[in-house]
Amino acid sequence: MIRYELNQSRLKGGRRVKEADVARTLKAVSEALRLRRDTEISVAFVSEKQMRAFNKEWRGKDTVTDVLSFGRLERAEKAERGEMAEILICYEQAKRQAEEMSHSVRDEILFLLVHGILHLSGYDHERPADAKRMFPLQTRILTRLGVDPRI
Repeated sequence: MIRYELNQSRLKGGRRVKEADVARTLKAVSEALRLRRDTEISVAFVSEKQMRAFNKEWRGKDTVTDVLSFGRLERAEKAERGEMAEILICYEQAKRQAEEMSHSVRDEILFLLVHGILHLSGYDHERPADAKRMFPLQTRILTRLGVDPRI
């Protein structure tokens, strides 16, 4: 099971993500990945300015992105020693993407959360062979959550 810390302190004016949605999403991912051990992640919402800085520093891209994942899913004991994986989500970018694709911000954020956790689990989509592994699993998880996987 994936345990988590959720930091929404940067979100103002009712822009909160329901904790129940996050918990349900992490449970679905845990089951899909058949995780047999407790792992722990941190999920934080950051501003556009912060996301752009992180994206430039870690990916060499001077632009805002929707989600970044750092680290790998680790045993809970390692997380307690500060070796926790982290997912950063830019709410403003997620909102823009949701509006462009005509779906809810909630669904966009759940999509980004699933996508980020799969990256933390070693999945990637840079090469076609990797994408063929990652995207069907992502689709199954999103469908189970009732989120349109075509986001």
